[in-house]
Amino acid sequence: MYQRHKTLNFGNYSFEIVKKKIKHIYFRVYPAKEKIIVSAPIHLDSETLNKAILSKSEWLNNQVNKGAVAESKPVKTYTTGEEFLFKGKVYSLYVFHRNAQSKVRINSGSRIDLVVKPGSNVCEREKIIADWYRKELKQSIGRHIARWQPEMGVMVNEYGVRRMKTRWGSCNINAGRIWLNFALIKLADPFLEYVIVHEMVHLLERKHNARFKGFMDQFIPDWKRLKKELDLFSL
Repeated sequence: MYQRHKTLNFGNYSFEIVKKKIKHIYFRVYPAKEKIIVSAPIHLDSETLNKAILSKSEWLNNQVNKGAVAESKPVKTYTTGEEFLFKGKVYSLYVFHRNAQSKVRINSGSRIDLVVKPGSNVCEREKIIADWYRKELKQSIGRHIARWQPEMGVMVNEYGVRRMKTRWGSCNINAGRIWLNFALIKLADPFLEYVIVHEMVHLLERKHNARFKGFMDQFIPDWKRLKKELDLFSL
């Protein structure tokens, strides 16, 4: 059973919010009916829902213009019960509201604890998780680079993390600098290591030629399988 809320106007489309016993927010666009339906968790507060809708406005407009029925990925609200990927494992989020310093920690083997101040909003909770993700990813990157530099005989002068839409990593050969995709924190460590080594090999060979592949065979013998599996993940 679910509870229906009043419809809202969204341009020429009617906008309907449906509360269900679900953990995430889903958006569906029906051009034939000129309707947008948002399915949301029953106990989700109005402020969080409104911000989620605003965050998807560009996507909604694109789908309306395409004129096709579409469904987006669920929008995170950073509330207790949501599931998050971290280093290849699925964790359930548990949010603690305390007058203390905000922090994130792994609790046992299947739970991420998020400590936030009372009254925190979805944007603040998202930033705390993102900062933690970034810190953990940079630490893992640093360990892999330190391990591989002497073995490969190359030097990485600088590395960093950024959000990328089309690639998992990049290398500035002249500067000796590599960038890794923020999304790699969600995947198991062998995928991160593969991408790091791939970018470091570019310091030995600029092109993806036979010499490059020979280095990859030498350093990561299983790299072709890892690449094939990595290509299945959505950026």
